[in-house]
Amino acid sequence: MRSHPPESDPVTALQAISQHRDLDGNLMDKKIAAVEIINVLRPTVAIARYATFAALALHEHPEYRQQLRDGNNDDRELFTQEVRRFYPFFPFAAARVKQAFDWQDFHFPAGRRVLLDLYGTNHDARAWEDPDTFQPERFRHWEDSPFSLIPQGGGDFYLNHRCPGEWITIVLMMKTLVFLTRSITYEVPPQDLSVSLSQMPTVPESRFIISDVVKAVSPV
Repeated sequence: MRSHPPESDPVTALQAISQHRDLDGNLMDKKIAAVEIINVLRPTVAIARYATFAALALHEHPEYRQQLRDGNNDDRELFTQEVRRFYPFFPFAAARVKQAFDWQDFHFPAGRRVLLDLYGTNHDARAWEDPDTFQPERFRHWEDSPFSLIPQGGGDFYLNHRCPGEWITIVLMMKTLVFLTRSITYEVPPQDLSVSLSQMPTVPESRFIISDVVKAVSPV
């Protein structure tokens, strides 16, 4: 890539990282560049599970397919946010207490392993009305809280343990919905689509198998 940089290709992560120069005009160290490229590839592969859940949501809630096909990005973002709330990516997150503290009369000693219930928080009736019902419309007037919708960690991604790739995840899921509703048609054969909350990360038991895939005749 450095020996033969593309002349007309649009800027990609690979091109931007491999050709990046510091204030002195020096290229980034090869090992650091390799790590940064992997840091782009790794989460992109990981959130393929969210793409799977987006396809599962379309299958389980086909009443939204036409709206997503004919609608705009606002409709897709609502659907995407509800997929992230409703379906588990990581059902929970684990950590160890670095410094002892007390919270709600409970003592957390240093070194204690703790679990944050991501799925439970995203389905907490105190924060979500009718939480076990798939309703993308709930996000139309949602008050953006960093502690109620936490599929990729809670709080602020600058200060807390919230994934900084959350916004890329949302965009890629929206792109997935465009592809599934506009670019192809397909069938979903019988399979085991149950989801275990004891696996990290989780995914439908059969993943999500589609058949009879055909390019859409008149994509929008």
